Amino acid sequence: MGLLFGFLVAFHVIVSALLVVLILLQPGKSGGMGAVFGGGSSTSVFGGRGATTILSKGTGILAALFFVLSIAIAMTGSERSVTSDAPTEAAAPVSAPVAPAGETD
Repeated sequence: MGLLFGFLVAFHVIVSALLVVLILLQPGKSGGMGAVFGGGSSTSVFGGRGATTILSKGTGILAALFFVLSIAIAMTGSERSVTSDAPTEAAAPVSAPVAPAGETD
């Protein structure tokens, strides 16, 4: 189970980094001051929303993959806990300290 957990976490980190890069590559919703006065609005043919680009499709796919991986890591990691690897008292009994042979009270 440790190998699967490690693979999921590594893949999750890669997907997270790619998601950040894709989000930063996308242009802003407003085109600046030129868009306010109607200049540079070449996407008006496609309606108010504009054409869906490969960047926005990729962002949607990576976001869905990010959520699925997050749930998978949570489900895989729920079987592990911090205290599950710790020895219990029944497994390792503690004995009373023994006085050295030469000393008596």
